[in-house]
Amino acid sequence: MSEGKVTIRDVAREAGVSPSTVSRAFARPDRVSAATATIIFDAANRLGYHSEPVQTVPLRGIRGVIAVIVPDIANQFLSDVIRAVQHECDAHDYALIVAESRESASMERTAFDRIAPLVDGAILTSSRMPDAMIRKCAQTRPIVSANRIVRGVDSVVIDINDGVEQLADHIQRMGFDRVTYLDGPATSWSVGFRWHTVSQACAARGIAARRLWPGAPTVEGGFAFAGKYLDDPTGMVVAHNDLMAVGFMAAMRRQGRHCPQDYSIAGFDNDLIGQISQPTLTTVRQSPALMGTRAARILFDRLKGERPAQDITTVPTSLIIRESTRRPGGEGA
Repeated sequence: MSEGKVTIRDVAREAGVSPSTVSRAFARPDRVSAATATIIFDAANRLGYHSEPVQTVPLRGIRGVIAVIVPDIANQFLSDVIRAVQHECDAHDYALIVAESRESASMERTAFDRIAPLVDGAILTSSRMPDAMIRKCAQTRPIVSANRIVRGVDSVVIDINDGVEQLADHIQRMGFDRVTYLDGPATSWSVGFRWHTVSQACAARGIAARRLWPGAPTVEGGFAFAGKYLDDPTGMVVAHNDLMAVGFMAAMRRQGRHCPQDYSIAGFDNDLIGQISQPTLTTVRQSPALMGTRAARILFDRLKGERPAQDITTVPTSLIIRESTRRPGGEGA
């Protein structure tokens, strides 16, 4: 073959198929049989043919692309956020890229820097980056911060005040005057905010709250706190989230301590794991799906130029009382 640019027609002749079949093999491989596609790609490799670079191909049927970055994809709270954002992307004809930072601020920044050139905007969910770094990222792409307030950046947060007040009333009605709080990672904004809200609500009711932290917001993280709790048991335990609460209960069972006979425990989130645990878990119900929906809609409004920046949107909470809490030596309140 003479030197020069290899074309689709050249590949078609080499493979013994029509040019339109070659075009489909590269653009829509699902519409070509596996055997035919193999023949076409082998011919293209022999001839040195390269299809049009992805970045120059017009987006098909979508308006653009946004990203969601989360600390832990396996966490149901965060996966519920992702699912809600995906639903909004489908409704707005946007594609979605998801990245995980593994609870690391530096990995989160690296993920954002890699994704930013590919997307129109991003949702940072439970971001572990410092505020200044988030604002720096917001200078390059429209950003919405979910589950964290960042000054100067659109933020969607869960208003835990009502849920925590209801929880504190429940603890008081059951007759507990001491509470152990199992807290999450030091890098999480929601950790400090939630502890402050819980400790203030308990103090207002004459309930002493002690804090065990930092910990991983996982089943393993809750499991690891059982030994420290047993050094000075309080009878009532509140965990940063349901995953930690379930992990704590598992560790306590290994120590021969059972809930709610030997202690009571409550969590946050209303995850499925808490709904089916034994006993079922009292929890402050949050709505990560609603938070994800509102964060996505705000971002789309920003991209359309229909929303001013620096707004804070809240999502409500409420207490769900289940089997894991009851009066010491008695029945549930």
